[in-house]
Amino acid sequence: MSQPPGKKGPLVMIHAFKPPLEKDKDMVTRSWDKLKSAILKIFNEEAGELSFEELYRTGYNMVLHKHGDRLYQHVEDLLKERSQELCAKVETETDVTFLDGLKREWQGHKRSLRMVRDILMYMDRTFVKQNTKKPVYDMGVHLFCQHCVRAPGVKSRLITLLLSKIEEERNGNKVDRDLVKNSTQMLMEMGRDVFHDDFEVLFLKSSEEFYRIESENFINANGCPEYLQKVERRLQEEQDRVGACLSVDYNAGEGGIKQVVEHELIGRHMQTLIEKEGSGLVWLLENRKVDDLRRMFDLFSRIHQPPSPGQLSGLDLIENRMAEHVMVKGREIVGSGTDSDGQEAKVDHLKYVTDLLDLKDQYDSLIKDAFKSEKSFINKLHKTFECFINQNPRSPEYISLAMDNHLRGGKSQRTGAGQSEEQVEGMLEKALQMFRFLSEKDVFERYYKQHLAKRLLSDRSQSSDTEQKVIQMLKSECGYQFTAKLEGMFKDINTSKTVQEQYRNHLAQAGSADASTEGSVDLVAKVLTTGYWPTQQTVQCNMPQEIDRVCNVFKRFYLAQHNGRQLTWQVNMGNAEVTAKYDKPYRINMPTYQMVVLLLFADPSSSALKFTDIEEATKIPAPELKRVMQSLACAQYRLLTKDPKSKDVSPTDKFTYNSSFTHKMIKFKVSSIATSKETSEEVQASRNKINEDRNPQIDAAVVRVMKTRRVMEHNLLIAEVTKQLQNRFVPEPLVIKRRLEGLIDREFLQRQKGNMKVYEYLA
Repeated sequence: MSQPPGKKGPLVMIHAFKPPLEKDKDMVTRSWDKLKSAILKIFNEEAGELSFEELYRTGYNMVLHKHGDRLYQHVEDLLKERSQELCAKVETETDVTFLDGLKREWQGHKRSLRMVRDILMYMDRTFVKQNTKKPVYDMGVHLFCQHCVRAPGVKSRLITLLLSKIEEERNGNKVDRDLVKNSTQMLMEMGRDVFHDDFEVLFLKSSEEFYRIESENFINANGCPEYLQKVERRLQEEQDRVGACLSVDYNAGEGGIKQVVEHELIGRHMQTLIEKEGSGLVWLLENRKVDDLRRMFDLFSRIHQPPSPGQLSGLDLIENRMAEHVMVKGREIVGSGTDSDGQEAKVDHLKYVTDLLDLKDQYDSLIKDAFKSEKSFINKLHKTFECFINQNPRSPEYISLAMDNHLRGGKSQRTGAGQSEEQVEGMLEKALQMFRFLSEKDVFERYYKQHLAKRLLSDRSQSSDTEQKVIQMLKSECGYQFTAKLEGMFKDINTSKTVQEQYRNHLAQAGSADASTEGSVDLVAKVLTTGYWPTQQTVQCNMPQEIDRVCNVFKRFYLAQHNGRQLTWQVNMGNAEVTAKYDKPYRINMPTYQMVVLLLFADPSSSALKFTDIEEATKIPAPELKRVMQSLACAQYRLLTKDPKSKDVSPTDKFTYNSSFTHKMIKFKVSSIATSKETSEEVQASRNKINEDRNPQIDAAVVRVMKTRRVMEHNLLIAEVTKQLQNRFVPEPLVIKRRLEGLIDREFLQRQKGNMKVYEYLA
C-alpha cells in the first residue's frame, strides 16, 4: 500500500483472510491408543517392531496441540498399573528367590522406562518443565517404589532378607554380596530418603544391637590386647562389607554405620579397656607393648566426641591415665625429701637424676613409637614431670650435682665405667631436660655456680669445651642474664692464668727481692671477681709462716699492678700439693685446710696434738676442722692416727703423725669429707638467701608492669608479675603482696581512692 506524497505516518499492512483449520476431534484418542499399545509392547519386551520416530511424532503432536496434561495423566496411570502388576509377580517369589526376582523385575522396569522416556522426550522438555512435574523416568521409578517396593507384601520381606544376609556374613557365612548390593542400590536410586527411611534406620539399629552383644561377650572373655585386635579386624571387615554391599560411603556423614560400629566396639568400652586388670593401659605401658599401644591409640583416636556427657574422648582417656601412671612412677623416684620419721632422706643424687632420665626416655620413646608423637601427649608428659620434680625442694641441687659428676668425668651410673666426651654431652643434654621442668631455676643457678666454682678452682673439669656448651645451652634456655656470672667465672680463670704468668716473670727477674721469699713453696693464685663467684663466708685460718710470706709477696705484686683493689684470701676454696716423707717421699694433693693441719705435725715437738690444740693453732672452725681430721685420720689415706679409734671426731681426741703409713702409689689425693649435699641448716640458710635475692627481682617486675599499665587491679597484677618471673622462679602471691606493700611505702605505687584493690603507678 502506497502513501500520498508529503504525508508521513505508520504504514498499515493488510493480509488476506485465512479461515481457521478444522480440529480433528478423534486425534487425541487415536494418538493415545497408539502410544498405549506401543508402551504395553515395550513392557512385554516386544519393542523390536515399533517405529520410535513415528511414536515420538505422535507424542510431539499431542503436546503441540495442548494435550500434554492428558498425555501425562494417561502415562502415569499406565505406569501405576504396571508397577502393581510387577508387585504381584514379586510377591509370589519364595524367600530363596525373592531378591533375585525383585532384581529381575526392577532391571526390566528400568529398561522399559528408558524406552518410554525416549518416546515422550518432547513432553519432558516442554510440558514437564513448564508445569514442574516429574519427568517420565523419575515418575516411573517413583510409582514402582510406592506400588511395588513399599507394598506391604514386599517391603517387610525385602528389609528382613537384606538384614539377614548382612548378619549371616558378619557371622562368617558366605553370601551373594552382588545380590545385596543390587537391592540396596535399587533403594538408593529411588531416593536417598527411601534408602534411609526404609533400610538404613533398621540396618543401623540391627548393627548396634549385634555389635553390642558381641563386644560385651568378647571383652568379658579376653584381655585388652586380644579385644583390640578383634576390633581392628571387625572395623576393616565392616568397611569392606559396606563398600561391597551397600550404596553408601562408609566414612561419610555423622551417625552412619561407621559411628555406630565404633561407638559399640570402642566408645562404650574405652574406660573398661584402660582399667582392665592385668592387660589394661598400665600393663601395656609397663611391659612396653608398643604394637598394642599403637593399636589402642589408633582405635581410641576415632572417638572424637565423648560417648556420653561427662566422659572424656578416647585420646584424653589414654593421655590422662598415662600421666597418672607416670606421676606415680615419678613420685617413687623423687620422694618428698624426707623419710617416714620426718628426717631428711638420704638420696643418691646421681641415681636420682639417672632414674628420672630413664623414665623420661622410656615415655618419650613410647609417645614417639606408639602414640605418633602426639603433641598433646608430649605436653601432658612435660606437665607431669614438672609437677612431681618440683615436689622435692632439693631437685635443683640433685640435678646440678649430677651434671657436676658428668662434667668432672665421673663414672656412668649404669655401667660403672668412664664416659667419653660424646657420652658426657649426651647425658648433660638430657639433664638439662630436667632443668627445664624446674620452677625454681634460680635455685639451680645457685648450686650450679657453686659446683662450677669447685671444678674450675680445683681443675677438675673434664673438658672446657663441654663446660662452654652447657653455658650456651643454659643461655639459650634462660637468656643472657642467667649465665652472665657463669661466663664471668670463666673469664676470671683465663685472666688468672695471665696474672700467674706475669707473677712468674716478676719472680724470675734478676735481683728481685721477692724471688728468694718463695723458697720451696710454689704459689698458684686465682684472682676471682666477687660478684661472679658464689658468696663464701670468709673464714681465715693461721697459715704456716713460709706460706703466709709467699701470699704477702703475691698480694704486693698484684696490688702494685691494680691500684685500688682489695684481695681477700679464700682459704677454704684452695688446695695444695705437699711432699711428705713416710716410708718414702709422697706427693699428696689435698685441700688447703688439710695442708695447714698436716704441717703442724712437721714439727718434731708436736708428736701428739689434741683436737682443741689443733683448733687453737689453726683457727679453723670446729665443724670444718672435724671433717678435716676425718679425712686425715679416718678415711682411705690415714696420714695421722687418732686415739681413740673411731670414725667420728670429738674434741677430746688425740692425733699423732702416722710414721707407719705406706701406700703403693707415690702420688695420690686426699679429698675432703665434706658432704656433697647440704645439711638441713645449710639448706635453710640457702633458702633464706635465695628469698632475699628474689625480692629485688619481684620489685623490678612490678615496676615494669605498672610503668606500662599505669593502673592495674590486684589479681591481674599478681598474674602478670608471676608470668614475667616464671622463667626463673614462681613467686608466691603472698610474697608479691608483701613487695607491693613495700613499694607503696617507698612511693612507687599507691592504692586507688575508693577501690583498694586497684594500684596506680606514681611517676
